[in-house]
Amino acid sequence: MTRTPRMTALIGAAILAPPLLAAATVAPAHAAQTAPRAAVVAPAPSAEVAATKSVSIKVQKQQRDYWCAPAAGRALLSRLISSGLPSQSKLAGYMGTKSSGTSNPGFRNGLRKALSTYGSGQYDVVALRPGSQSAFLTNVKAGVGSKKVALAYRVLFGYKPWGSQVNNKTGHLMVVRGYTTGSGTKILWWDPWDNTYHTASLAKSWASVKKGGRYGTVAAKS
Repeated sequence: MTRTPRMTALIGAAILAPPLLAAATVAPAHAAQTAPRAAVVAPAPSAEVAATKSVSIKVQKQQRDYWCAPAAGRALLSRLISSGLPSQSKLAGYMGTKSSGTSNPGFRNGLRKALSTYGSGQYDVVALRPGSQSAFLTNVKAGVGSKKVALAYRVLFGYKPWGSQVNNKTGHLMVVRGYTTGSGTKILWWDPWDNTYHTASLAKSWASVKKGGRYGTVAAKS
């Protein structure tokens, strides 16, 4: 799928801020000093203050075992459609959802159909394929922090970023609705399976996305 220039920031490489350089304190030179001066002690660097950035989404538990995509899509659309959200049943039809699930192209096509029917204005629906943990975080920051939208990522049902891991390789779509910054970056998730919110470390979140095939989707105003 051709990527539009407007969404380049969502898939680009991470931009690393230059390191902060502490200015050295230099005492003025003198030919002679009558008394020794107290040593200048630089203050200890303060730890990075954690902050949370998140978006509010309208959530609804998936109404059938294989309707995680319609439920997740509805949550994404709630950031772009102010009222009259389509039902999960309607979205399942748009997405071509079957008892075996929803394909990645079908999910995106369904979002486009819903936005053209229920939304107003121009939208971009973009496939995300982050190749690294840092690229995944860049996607999340660009979506949540810049575009103020949520993102959907595919994981394996038995390999979610929280709880015990089980041998269930069924594909499952979940929503990223925010992230925290600080010494331990975390990702904020919503799971349509049981309509629950979760927070997981960046490392575990990326491990789940990677195991699920690195498939993501974001929709935003053009």
